[in-house]
Amino acid sequence: MKKLLKPIYSKLEKISPSLYFFLQYKNAAKKIQDEVNSREQLFDNFLELCEGNKCLQIGVKENIGKKFGSNWVSVDKYDKRDFIDYNYDIHDLKFENESFDAAVCWSILEHVPDPQKAISELYRILKPGGKIWVQLPFLYPFHEEPKDYWRVTPDGLRIWLKDFDEIACGSDFWGNTPIVAATYFHGTKKTS
Repeated sequence: MKKLLKPIYSKLEKISPSLYFFLQYKNAAKKIQDEVNSREQLFDNFLELCEGNKCLQIGVKENIGKKFGSNWVSVDKYDKRDFIDYNYDIHDLKFENESFDAAVCWSILEHVPDPQKAISELYRILKPGGKIWVQLPFLYPFHEEPKDYWRVTPDGLRIWLKDFDEIACGSDFWGNTPIVAATYFHGTKKTS
């Protein structure tokens, strides 16, 4: 089928570039949508594996509105809600080395000026073999709270998280629209 469509797409690209790129985007969006369910299941499995372990939650999304569980320590520099345990800066977490079994950093790294330093802090506080989940918006409107610096592809996340062994890395849609997308990385701290 691809061999039949390739010459048609080549002609379409020359005749109507806008339609050609719209169809390309639609195909790419469908591939990402197919990954949504697997990403949600992957994150649910991540949370299940964290039960009973000491875990760190950097930022608590408004739509979640709570910590993932009683074994989770929550950190947010600016959020003053009652369930936030510490108002630490992610660039300078006040925890001992290798003190957590897992960490989730969701919708935070786009707001920090030095994401590599923040990731180094997450690496430092995780035990060897500790699990990490990082997720941030990719296709999302500018949202200055307090600043909005970064949009990163899955390949960019792999570079940022090069000191972790990758379990999964990809893209996901938030909600039921191909307009709002995120990237995520799930991995473990290398043991050697």
